[in-house]
Amino acid sequence: MRYPARKSPLRHLVWILPLLALDFFIFRWLALRQGGCQLPIRELRPEPPAREEPAPPPPPVWQRLVPPTPQQNLLEPDTPGVLQPTGSGRLESAKFGSTRTGQRNGRLFPAFHEGVDIAPTARDRKGVATDPVFAVAEGRVAFVNSGAGNSSYGKYVVIEHPDPSLGMISKRDGTAEPAVIYTLYGHLADIRFGIRPGHVVAPGDILGTLGNTSNTRPPIPTDRSHLHWEIGVMLNSRFDLKSRAEKITPDFGNYNGGNLFGFDPLDFYAAHSRDPGLTMATYLATLPPACEVVLRGKTPDYFRRFPALWKGAPHEGGPIRLTLSESGAPLSGRNATAAEIARLGNQRHAVVTVFPAVLGRNGRAYVAQTAGAWRFTEKGKQWAELLFY
Repeated sequence: MRYPARKSPLRHLVWILPLLALDFFIFRWLALRQGGCQLPIRELRPEPPAREEPAPPPPPVWQRLVPPTPQQNLLEPDTPGVLQPTGSGRLESAKFGSTRTGQRNGRLFPAFHEGVDIAPTARDRKGVATDPVFAVAEGRVAFVNSGAGNSSYGKYVVIEHPDPSLGMISKRDGTAEPAVIYTLYGHLADIRFGIRPGHVVAPGDILGTLGNTSNTRPPIPTDRSHLHWEIGVMLNSRFDLKSRAEKITPDFGNYNGGNLFGFDPLDFYAAHSRDPGLTMATYLATLPPACEVVLRGKTPDYFRRFPALWKGAPHEGGPIRLTLSESGAPLSGRNATAAEIARLGNQRHAVVTVFPAVLGRNGRAYVAQTAGAWRFTEKGKQWAELLFY
């Protein structure tokens, strides 16, 4: 049987290809009659990426500032029951500054109080204070001393609070982090479980219970339990190295009280109540200096951590001029002028100006007047050594 020959499928191309070409021209003619289907060339180009607006700066960390205890009358500190005086009974002794008197070798001398002592608002039936102690602002727990007999602060907690108004600190990996201010909470009866270095806190988080722990002799009596509250700056981030080299005991690292320099917390609290958007840089700019000094030394670590407090051209190794608060905290720094360098002469330290109304009773005693001239004391030279360490 003979089968018919199979026809090739290519025979259809003879009429399919012309038909497709005809369809293309008809479609193009119709599209052009209706205005065209092509977009202008400029619209066919890819659109540039949307320009990213810079992120708004974070709100000041102090914007949500809360009192450190249930005490709500910190704006009226002279009201009875708000602050806790020392055994002298003098209300001033509970406040910040040269408000206390010490005794050495039978002689009385002004003593500096770095913070403010807040009285309890509640006690149990045995008279023991029961007030919780709160973190006053957002921050990170930096140090915890859980040994009651290790410090005159007793059991205490230090929190660091970021405040970019004081500048951004460059890190080795190329990133930057904001400067930090510390708050300290001393004489705690106990420290809440979980409060440890690295723990992040929010305003109002409980740190512990107000108490009377301390290594002082005689001890703080129960009826004078209080919270010692500080707010301030760390002078040198290398204090831990200095502490180990000098075998300082106990070793609290950078959070030794000798490395922490406070500002009046009640004054800051009142300033914040007037301006809830207050930054620390704005506040420090309002503080009057207690003295102005000229020092010779390398660039202090202090201004690496608080770059906004350095004014003018970068330091290139010459003498620097500082303005100091009554606690000894540098409020600003800059390169010394020719006249100030001449005033310094061959010395390492010189006092340029003293403002007695701010220096007050001079409880720090870093400078003293002898033979009609102001000079650095031995304590002041030790402070300068720490600044440049």
